[in-house]
Amino acid sequence: MSTISADPFEKLLRDAGQGYLIDWYAPKNAALPGLRRLLDAADRRAGERLGDNAPRLTPEHLVAEFQRNPQKVQAFLQVLTPVSPDMLVMAWRILQGMRVQTLRVDYLYSSHFRLHIELSSPYGGDEPEVYESENIDDAAVLRHLGIMKMDNRPVFDGFYALNLEGPTKPE
Repeated sequence: MSTISADPFEKLLRDAGQGYLIDWYAPKNAALPGLRRLLDAADRRAGERLGDNAPRLTPEHLVAEFQRNPQKVQAFLQVLTPVSPDMLVMAWRILQGMRVQTLRVDYLYSSHFRLHIELSSPYGGDEPEVYESENIDDAAVLRHLGIMKMDNRPVFDGFYALNLEGPTKPE
């Protein structure tokens, strides 16, 4: 027998197809507090990096956004673990419309890993936002980038959920 949670954040995770983040966690009752701490860290990093223009990355804001844009939130939640708070901010910025201007991966088997991504506004003007990591777990964000060609030139465009069925419709 399963129980339905009164916690809106847990409902969000389950509706977005990410209930395993709770069910596979050991101990299970530590899952939501751990995920909340990760989002809190990402929310703080967004504020440090972007000031007044920072997106809010709290469970409450994600629950509200899921009502408007379930696909956007689902894509974001798919990288909630194992990526770092900085990569969560970067993922959300791409979901907000920022462009991947530069992407570099430097990797040597069993030696080192470095990821460098610069985002730019599609409207121009501002300095690029730079996101860097030496944690190979952060490479998980790469599989969510849209890959295409325009005029036979390479383009990374957008950030997408991997589940083609899509999230459960919010009630």
